[in-house]
This record gives sequence, C-alpha cells and structure tokens, in this order.
Amino acid sequence: MIIDMHYHLDENMEPMDRLIAQMDKFHIDRIALVAQMVEPFHVKGVAEKLSRLVRAMLTGFWYRLGLLAYESTVTKSGKFSILGKTYNIDQLPDNNTVAAAVAAHPDRFYGWFFINPSKHDAVSEMEKAFANKGWIGVKCHPFWHQYPIALLDDAAALCSEKGIPLLIHIGGKKDNGDFRYLPERHPKLNIIYAHAGVPHYRRFWEYAKTRKNVFTDLSSPYLDAPLRLAAMKAMGPEKCMYGTDGPFGYPADDGLYDHGAILGEIQDFPVSDGEKELIAGQNFAKIAGI
Repeated sequence: MIIDMHYHLDENMEPMDRLIAQMDKFHIDRIALVAQMVEPFHVKGVAEKLSRLVRAMLTGFWYRLGLLAYESTVTKSGKFSILGKTYNIDQLPDNNTVAAAVAAHPDRFYGWFFINPSKHDAVSEMEKAFANKGWIGVKCHPFWHQYPIALLDDAAALCSEKGIPLLIHIGGKKDNGDFRYLPERHPKLNIIYAHAGVPHYRRFWEYAKTRKNVFTDLSSPYLDAPLRLAAMKAMGPEKCMYGTDGPFGYPADDGLYDHGAILGEIQDFPVSDGEKELIAGQNFAKIAGI
C-alpha cells in the first residue's frame, strides 16, 4: 500500500481530476489531505537557490544563522515571505474543503483536521469533527501560525485519548520549535514531525531515535534527495513516512505537481523492499489505525 500522508488540497494549483490521475499513474492508494493554508506560490529561480542555501546552513556549521533565515520567512504580520514578496497565511484553514473531498472520494482520501489553538477552541472543534468518519488525525503549524507548542497541550491530550496521530510543523524558536515538549508530556501520543523535523534536522533525528512515539515524514522541498536519505539512515525506516507536501515544488512536464518525484527517491533507497513498504505506507497505516 502506498499512502501519501501529507498533501495540501488546493484545486487552484492542482485540480481534483488531475490529482486522481496522478494517483493512478503512480499507484498511490490513498492521500491524507490537509486544508490549503497559504496563497498559491512557487519557489524557483533565485528563491530556489536561497532555499538550498538555508537548508545547507540548517544542516551544517551555520545552524543558528539558518534558524534566523528560516524564521524570517514569516513576517510579524503573519504572512509567508520569499525575497520580499508576501503571501497570506490562512489562520483558520478550511477543513470543510477536505471533508467534502473525503466524502466525494472515500476510497481515495483521508483528512487531517487542521487546528490553530491560538485562534479557536481547538479541542471543542476536534471533538465535533471526530464524531464523523474520514478524519485520520490532527494537523497543526505552530511555525506559520506563530504560537508556542505548549498551547497544543489540550489538543495533544485529546489525540492521545482517542489514539489519533498529531502532525506538526515546528518553528525555529524556543517556544514554537521545542520538539521534546509534546512527546515527553504525552508519551502515548504518536507525533509526526513534518519534513524530517525541519528546521532542526539532525538534532531532531538524534532525539527521534530514542522515542517510541516520535515519527517523521519525508515530504516537501524543505528536503532534497541526499537529505531524505540521511534522515532515513539516521532514524531508521520504521520512523519515516512517505508524504509530498504537494502541490508545492517538484513540477512535472505539464507544470503541475509531479507525484512520482519523492516516491521515486524513496524507491531508490538502499534498503530492502520490506523497509521501503514501511516508509511508503505501512508505518502510517499502523499509527493511524488504518
């Protein structure tokens, strides 16, 4: 089974019929959808080169400087910024669009329920949502939504109680980037840190190896092929999951998203076929109770 466990539903960037056609082409059985949270954008040209530079800093000697560069991509007014151009970040992503897609294609999609505890009563909304089928877990973004991870305590407790995973994209500051806080307060909660633990990468990998309830996805242009492989080797295939973070990055010949790009890198990993199957879908299926 192949499950893309991290994909943002934005039909302005990739229409539904094209998304399903790509699933068929690359034999992707299911996709776990996340609501759109930012205006459409593309990282290319100078911005792409800058992105590679920041990634190199975060994985090398200039880690602290890399954290500052990483954090600078969100403005004080809460917008995503690339080379001075800004894009609105939705403070309350529309879960209804994901719910509609899951209802229309229940054999294709799962849904992540997006929360922002700094803007609404997340626990109350979660309790309502999980009375319905289709939701596979909870997604949060303390980096882009600019709140401390401690604000997720109650939501994490509810996820732990219900046995559903939490997918989290952390920041580079002490309050929004502490990857130790939730696993140690909620040891029965399965936590997936997005994009190999960006921006902490190797520091996160060392920690993840020691915690039974900590996992990661290998999605997004926040990584490249060597970094994906390094993350997998550092943590082991049992800790890693296939995801894309599409439809951002990795353009196909038609200019839209190439769903085979990251999947192809994983299929080239120097591990056994069984270990590749763990990464491609079995790890996620297990912790999500599929």
